[in-house]
Amino acid sequence: MEQVGKIERIDGNMATILVKRVSMCGDNCKSCSSACKVNGVVIKTEVASDIKVGDYVEISTENEVMFKHIFMLYGTPFVIMLGTIFAFMFLFKNSSNRDLISALSGLASLGLSYFILKNYDKKEMENNAIKYTVAKKL
Repeated sequence: MEQVGKIERIDGNMATILVKRVSMCGDNCKSCSSACKVNGVVIKTEVASDIKVGDYVEISTENEVMFKHIFMLYGTPFVIMLGTIFAFMFLFKNSSNRDLISALSGLASLGLSYFILKNYDKKEMENNAIKYTVAKKL
């Protein structure tokens, strides 16, 4: 996965790079109704000596690592929700409201998956699981 970022600060061989957030509305946030106020993501990684503050660079990440994070982000809530729905369907198989109970418990399980993913993300960020490399200077 490739992204474009701007070098904000360099300390030795470590650089702080601001990667602009890609959104559906592009650069015209005033016309967008989603009210996303995030300007970008800050990445810290090693850079070559010929790169200076203000330069634009292309940053790449390993696809396997990104696919793992994407699967965790979308797959975990889906699996937990389906598992919860089927478990409650089985537990309340003789109840007349089993469909309603299963649906509500499936929705509640999405809240549980939020906390699971929050802890997973915190642990992954502490381990620096996503490795960014500066592919080239633009």
